[in-house]
Amino acid sequence: MEQHGGKRSVSWPMVLKFAAAFCLLGLLSFAMEHWGERYMSRLSAVVEAEGNLGPLVFIAADALLTMLLVPQVLFTVAAGAIFGWKLGAVYASAGMTIGAVGAFVLARYGVRERLKVRFADNPVYRRMLFLSRIHPLHLISLSRIIPVLPFPVTSYLLGITEVRSLPYALLSWVAMLPETVFLASGGHLLSAGVRGRLSVGAAIALAVAGVAVAIVVHRMKQKFLEGGDGEDGEGKSGEGKDGKAGPPTA
Repeated sequence: MEQHGGKRSVSWPMVLKFAAAFCLLGLLSFAMEHWGERYMSRLSAVVEAEGNLGPLVFIAADALLTMLLVPQVLFTVAAGAIFGWKLGAVYASAGMTIGAVGAFVLARYGVRERLKVRFADNPVYRRMLFLSRIHPLHLISLSRIIPVLPFPVTSYLLGITEVRSLPYALLSWVAMLPETVFLASGGHLLSAGVRGRLSVGAAIALAVAGVAVAIVVHRMKQKFLEGGDGEDGEGKSGEGKDGKAGPPTA
């Protein structure tokens, strides 16, 4: 929620995000009810065929797909359906974090100049670059909880800001946990519903994770707003007369 003149107004981006998440879960429920069990069984069989290496194969695939700019929502839901909500959340979180760190490192040390040229006039990137100087931790957290760009794209763009590597890795992991548990629990519930075996634990985890995401979003947004975020970031500290920022530290 935001306060305006003593009155509380609805945080519409957060409401829309949750509405979209529930709509997605509803569509997945419909799809799994009609066609999903057969294909989920095939996917489960592929993972099970790898034996003890199954989770590692899943994590590696998740990380690679993250770096290849593939949206991770369906993969996280699939993790819950295949491994259960607990292990599914763990494996999906590991894969997404490894992929996010890989994208960050590749952007910072591999394709940095290409990305800077590509996004030089992008207003979102320019804003991120400015905020990385004054609120780096808030920027990382908010970009994971309320992304204005797709998750994989954000990982690359953060790599060409002044965000430091270790805080990026840790905060990305922590900030993504509530949503990961939420989606993995939803995937487990959908899978269990198709098989006629609903899980009370997964339902509780889904509700708790949803509330946690809402609380974290609200508090982070309020803390960020109270701290102030400046104007456009052009010509501010950290930029020379030519408007270019110095190289970030690792």
